[in-house]
Amino acid sequence: MVFYNLGKGNGLIAQGGKDMRRRWIGGWIFLLLLVFSASSFASSLQRPFAKRIANYQMNVRLDVEKKIVSGTEVLTWLNTSKQNIGELRFHLYMNAFKNTESTFIREGLRDVRRGRAWRRALGKKEYWGYIDVKKIALVDETGKEIADLTKTMAYIQPDDGNPYDQTVMKVILPKPIAPGKKVKLKIDFVTKLPRCFSRTGWVRDFFYVAQWFPKIGVFYEGKWNCHQFHANSEFFADFGIYDVRLTVPKGYIVGAGGRLIDKKENPDGTITYHFYEEDIHDFAWTAGKHYLVYHDQFVYPSGHKVNLTLLIQKEHKSQKDRYLKAFKAALKCYGTWFGEYPYDHFTLVDPAYGSGAGGMEYPTIFTGGTSLFPAKGSLSPEGVTIHEAGHNWWYGMVANNEFEDAWLDEGFNSYSDERTADAAYPPGKLYRRYFGFPYVFNEVEIKRIDRQLARYRTGAKYDILSRFAWEYMNGSSYGINAYSKPALMLWTLRGLLGPELEGKVMKTYFERARFTHPKPKDYFKVVNDVTGEDWSWFFNQLVYGSEIVDYSVASISSYPTGRKVGWFDEQGKRVFYAGQKKQKGKRIYHSTVLVRRIGEVRLPVEILIVFENGEKVKKVWDWKNQYRWVKFTFDKPVRVKYAVVDPEGKLALDIDYINNSLTREEKKLPAFKWAYRWMIWFSHFLETISFFS
Repeated sequence: MVFYNLGKGNGLIAQGGKDMRRRWIGGWIFLLLLVFSASSFASSLQRPFAKRIANYQMNVRLDVEKKIVSGTEVLTWLNTSKQNIGELRFHLYMNAFKNTESTFIREGLRDVRRGRAWRRALGKKEYWGYIDVKKIALVDETGKEIADLTKTMAYIQPDDGNPYDQTVMKVILPKPIAPGKKVKLKIDFVTKLPRCFSRTGWVRDFFYVAQWFPKIGVFYEGKWNCHQFHANSEFFADFGIYDVRLTVPKGYIVGAGGRLIDKKENPDGTITYHFYEEDIHDFAWTAGKHYLVYHDQFVYPSGHKVNLTLLIQKEHKSQKDRYLKAFKAALKCYGTWFGEYPYDHFTLVDPAYGSGAGGMEYPTIFTGGTSLFPAKGSLSPEGVTIHEAGHNWWYGMVANNEFEDAWLDEGFNSYSDERTADAAYPPGKLYRRYFGFPYVFNEVEIKRIDRQLARYRTGAKYDILSRFAWEYMNGSSYGINAYSKPALMLWTLRGLLGPELEGKVMKTYFERARFTHPKPKDYFKVVNDVTGEDWSWFFNQLVYGSEIVDYSVASISSYPTGRKVGWFDEQGKRVFYAGQKKQKGKRIYHSTVLVRRIGEVRLPVEILIVFENGEKVKKVWDWKNQYRWVKFTFDKPVRVKYAVVDPEGKLALDIDYINNSLTREEKKLPAFKWAYRWMIWFSHFLETISFFS
């Protein structure tokens, strides 16, 4: 059980001592705050959390020998639009694993990042997977069949026209669904699970089953939003109720994205698990023989309790505490900064070796990932645990369209997990593996955002950020624009606004956006509303452009102006100065600092100028008034020592930190002269030795 540390000096928790009155008052204040927090949590987010548009009842069975999940789903779908809808569209994600000509496999095989591994994984007949809809029928409230729609089923390819892709299916209704009305469908299906190499499937006696059932698309902005399954895309679905019964052989341990409400042993040597959850938009589950099961609990200050389940491979038992600590760090930080996790259960799965199922999120369940030899100083398994747990805020609750605006989920979550790691763990260290064994260079500290910057540098101009996930140039560009650039953009905005105001922006956005399927414009509006300013200039450059941020200190000069040379008119007389070294008055230095904008993106930037006597001057170069360069001049009795652009590191997107600072050049001629002389003498010496030898 975890509680927040409320501190010793705030009067909320008595520490013992003589002042009993203070203890009594402090206890009452603490109790009142807990009651207030609990009521605030309850009033801010009550059931239903979301519009329950797509509701599923499923009864399915796992055949572990044939690697098949078969059964029936009853889908109740609500038309929340203002249109009559005569056609329904479904995702059949598992058909992405049917053959090499599916859009998912085509795109993956030509991606350098994953192509080689995929070719190895797909080398055998039993490794392939698919989903067959055996029958789909319209039924009434009692379950009685009204119309068989099976013959109206057809595969369509709305994104690329690939005739071999069967990941989207449409069916025609006998009559349109009116606005505000529901339709109920009974669907019999069989899913052949693939050898798990990308998110879902089986390895040996480990099963991770995701995107496995016929899943209705989203009727969104007047049309069906039901994209094909792409190698560089994730998911989008409506919220609803999932009521799922899973039957598996005895001996298998099961975890799922729902609350376990019943468990029944069957005469045929199987067990049926009954899971149920409201206001989620997907359902994934796992079954395996080698899990160790651990339970824990996290408690928010409001009193809201979250029951935690860790399913961990036996060989990773020693990492149990590391997993759970990271799990709780995510709940604490995300809950404090954005809003509490509202469900009462949360499951972390440690996937089997070689499964390819690690590092993936689904509502109330996610996979982590680790190795046999994790290093103590590295954040493995902590990093992936925090990231995937955090997705239950941005992907799970906010639930934007990941096909079309992947950065609203992945970028926001990358930024959030970096903040969490910074808050919960020591600074990052350089980490490498040699022959499979980890080594941490404890003396080399690396900021966590520097990893994002390193990836961003490799292809900052590949694409604009705002593109559909499969339209990026390649997998590398997808990683840059879905993860790295938006994370760096949010860090930059935090630098410009300050932590307090930017924190208010993020919390407000989450509160407005959760359970609503927001678009980028919704986030932009929150920034404008909270700050009271129009930030379109910022987002127009960074979301809809591919130019880079790069500021540099180009040059520094300081030369004396107090030594007079030539004719001067003074007190009615013309006086000649020959430039004598000693003159009356204090010597004045005329100093110039030249700052350049090398990149195209214009942002407000601070420049720190430090003088030889320790004096510091800070200037601000406003984004509105930026030409390609600006000069700052000073007439002072001391020279400039050095200058730094963005001294506080607010512009996380700046692609080159090396040119951000410059020290005034010293006289190098004497050093160069002696260096050249020694080189010549040494060269002559070598020639002499060579001649005599």
